[in-house]
Amino acid sequence: MKTDSRVQALIRKAPNKGVPTIGEERKMFLDAAFEEHFGAELAGDLPAINASYSKEGGHLNFNGVRYESEEELTAFHKGFGFSNEGMLSGIGGDITHITYTQESMIVEYALRATIEIDLPGAPRGRSVGVPMCVVYEFDEAGKLTSERVYADSAAVLPKPFLPI
Repeated sequence: MKTDSRVQALIRKAPNKGVPTIGEERKMFLDAAFEEHFGAELAGDLPAINASYSKEGGHLNFNGVRYESEEELTAFHKGFGFSNEGMLSGIGGDITHITYTQESMIVEYALRATIEIDLPGAPRGRSVGVPMCVVYEFDEAGKLTSERVYADSAAVLPKPFLPI
């Protein structure tokens, strides 16, 4: 698996729970699988992002919308901005917490990026912070079988914004 020192540094800084229940070897396996996927996202490497998903049912579910095929996964990651072509650019941030289970990692992020599209009342070029929680499940080859993203997408709206 490909290593990314940026991801390794984020993992080391993040508070985590669950390590005693899964063992250090399993934690290292999950960290390496996560690093392969998240490192590819940070690098904007669309082929490597797709390669990090299992070919047998690997999928992304972003706030309830499911992406399964290679074309759908590419379109999502490109449109989101992981290749600096979508609605966001300069994607980065911090991992604020990690919880491990035998099958998965639950990662909380404080994502930071710049809006690259015009939204009503929210001009292009505005910096945003988006709280996110992602549940990653991996097969024994270290490929993603499921990535479930829960993002506070209201964070990209202009302030103040009053929800209905």
